[in-house]
Amino acid sequence: MRDGPCPALAARSRIIEHYLHRLVKRVVVSFLQIFLKYRNSWGITLSHVAAFFASRLASPLKTGTINRLFHTGHGGSPGVLTTEVQKIPHFKGLGPSILSAVSRDKPGGMPVPAERMQARGKLHDLCPVTPGVYAWLDDNNQICYVGKSKCLRKRLLSYFAKTPADKKVIRIRQHSQRIVWEPLSHELLALVREQELIYRWRPEFNTQGQPVRRQPAFVCLSGGAAPNIFITRRVTSKANMIFGPISGTGRLRRAVESMNQIFALRDCPDKTTFTFADQQMLFDNPQSAGCIRYELGSCPGPCASLCTRRQYEANAHKASDFLVGGVQSKRVLDQLQESMKQAATAQRFERAAVLRDHFVNLRWLARRLAHLETARETLNGVLPLPGKGKHKLWLVLRGGQIVNSAAAPSDKSRFESAAARLHTISQQNPVLPTNLKEMNLQLIVMAWFRKYPDYKSKMISFDKAIRTCHQSSNVRRQVTRSP
Repeated sequence: MRDGPCPALAARSRIIEHYLHRLVKRVVVSFLQIFLKYRNSWGITLSHVAAFFASRLASPLKTGTINRLFHTGHGGSPGVLTTEVQKIPHFKGLGPSILSAVSRDKPGGMPVPAERMQARGKLHDLCPVTPGVYAWLDDNNQICYVGKSKCLRKRLLSYFAKTPADKKVIRIRQHSQRIVWEPLSHELLALVREQELIYRWRPEFNTQGQPVRRQPAFVCLSGGAAPNIFITRRVTSKANMIFGPISGTGRLRRAVESMNQIFALRDCPDKTTFTFADQQMLFDNPQSAGCIRYELGSCPGPCASLCTRRQYEANAHKASDFLVGGVQSKRVLDQLQESMKQAATAQRFERAAVLRDHFVNLRWLARRLAHLETARETLNGVLPLPGKGKHKLWLVLRGGQIVNSAAAPSDKSRFESAAARLHTISQQNPVLPTNLKEMNLQLIVMAWFRKYPDYKSKMISFDKAIRTCHQSSNVRRQVTRSP
């Protein structure tokens, strides 16, 4: 028997040492992140502590990151530990808005008391019973959550209920030190204002409306020699036809795949070289399709000269007719449903299941496109809404997008300027939204009119609004001239 440690025990010790080392590194990283979050309220800088852990424990934090997270001296060298309290930035308000000031009341707020009943009492005294938006501020006076409600007091009181309905409410309350709110004159305006604030401040507790989460997208028909259907999050010059915005990117992606399958359009990259059977070639070299879709019968094979240009353009034309909507889209859905029934009758159940999935995807897309077309045709004009006090608000819509908002005119000069502005907007064609805020605002307006269709009858067309402004201006001019 040989002397010395057992090799198995030595290997096990090395494994344990390795995992302990990883555990210590994770603890150190968590420690640094916690101090990053609360360093202002604690009032100390720990750059030399971060440098110590980074150098001795091989922390994954880079020197530049440490210098950014903690105060450092000149040249990037760690600073000296001090007890100087860093000044917390003052909260300067929620910021500007597309909404007119006539729709927004004076903001309010209060510190978050430690006692639940004390907080409820203050809310009863300070918070109004009106629609509006509210924001929770953390220890650094940064907005960590934004919400809206048609009754601000009732909504904020729910945060201090004895048994909150959601655990997220408890986390928000424990993370915050102050509440601010901004009363608005209508629930639709509160929805619009909430989206503005989420887009501007990016609160960490808000999951919807963030620029990096659940973004809407557009469905496009590309140009080029072999067009196809694709989706994009931004308006692009590669597309000949663009429809959107449409929420639900996952379902939209599946619907686009179904369209390329049903209408026999390619889904290969744009850098692929496309040749057609009616195109004369210098050398007669036989080619094979680049993917299996040609063998499956879902692509005519423009990459291998297996179809003519006219055949492929006919498929692309059918796809564009479906995107436009109307009779063609209904005909395609009826044909798919009939093919699905025939496959099921012939006991080709796998084929019937594939056709069923295509039918469900295309029906979903057809409904979304119909909503967009309805908004484009009907949501044009002025929507009168109540403002604060006795004032009225005009919300100007073009193709379902909010293009302007202003107080309803009340004197001669304002009637004339309003008529000129409305005439200019009415002559412009509806444009696609260019950023996430505009896309989400359009979806909010469309959803509001689907939920409350009675508001469509309250819309004032551009022509009627312009005539009303001219008539009111003339009446006031006559009243002014009368002795």
